[in-house]
Amino acid sequence: MRIVVVGAGIVGLHTAQTLLARGHEVFVLEKEKFLTEHTSGRNSGVIHAGIFYEAGSLKEKFCVEGNRLTYEWVKKLNVPFLPCGKLILLESHQHEQAEKFLEKLKNLKIPEPRWVKASEIETYQPHIRKTDALLIPSSGILDAATYVKQLALYFENQGGQLLLSCEVLETKPHELTTTRGPIEFDCAINSAGLWCDQFALASGLLGYEIKPCRGDYYVASQQIVQRPIYHLPDPKGLGLGIHFTPTIDHQTLLGPNAFFIEEKSDYHHRSEEALFQQAIKQDLPGYGTINLNPGYSGNRPKLFHDGKPVRDFTILQQAHWIHLLGIESPGLTSAPAIAQHVVAMLS
Repeated sequence: MRIVVVGAGIVGLHTAQTLLARGHEVFVLEKEKFLTEHTSGRNSGVIHAGIFYEAGSLKEKFCVEGNRLTYEWVKKLNVPFLPCGKLILLESHQHEQAEKFLEKLKNLKIPEPRWVKASEIETYQPHIRKTDALLIPSSGILDAATYVKQLALYFENQGGQLLLSCEVLETKPHELTTTRGPIEFDCAINSAGLWCDQFALASGLLGYEIKPCRGDYYVASQQIVQRPIYHLPDPKGLGLGIHFTPTIDHQTLLGPNAFFIEEKSDYHHRSEEALFQQAIKQDLPGYGTINLNPGYSGNRPKLFHDGKPVRDFTILQQAHWIHLLGIESPGLTSAPAIAQHVVAMLS
């Protein structure tokens, strides 16, 4: 079968590689000149454990499965990574919430989280405020840009076709008109991220809209944390709030925050430093004021259907298309599991 994957982010590439390994002829089309221009290259680079998502959701299922698969792939591709675990700091009023959270996690096939008492937390993270926390051992960090590029190279070396600067101009039942000429297909995979709603509409799938949700980062040029530092999620929040993530090159990302914008490709950093300094003051008071610089910005592809927010990944088959809609965080971790799911849909 000839399959065309639209979008060369981490999800599109994993899907393409998995289909290629099943014997299909696979083409990946990417409208940008370079890889990692959008969501796959503009995130925290965290290997998530699958703990923050609604029980039974695709996000939870694919993230838990993808966590194990991601570690296998980064080793295979020689991508820099560190299985450092994640600390979730608790507020004084959150212990009951944390107990319920731990009960939920017992149903997941993940290494068992553990309580970290305030009296021992500095052994896990110096200069941190003294509070109880949860340690999630299966989380880690990786170099996201290298991951995408190494996977693309692997895909091409296995015989896959990756076409950069290849924008889709028109969709027909079994053909795409692109800036690099027409290409016929038996099946098309819509992995277009922020632009997935356009391909859904073009294939006759109605009512879906992507609204870009901005997340800005600041960067500390020193590694002020040894592992990601998070909080329990706010049920009404757009994301997980400002957190701290060490990077493979020994810096620290602060962020992202979350607010909706109009233009999907607008990456203009517009967040004031004060909010990020306040996060340091709250969670890492032993440091005082840290010198921060504006980092990059990312836009989450938040999915809406008939004007209402869709909280989970949405994967649908329509005519000769399979649509991957609203693949935001934890898409980076979930990618290899999503790919296996797509292959099963074609079986």
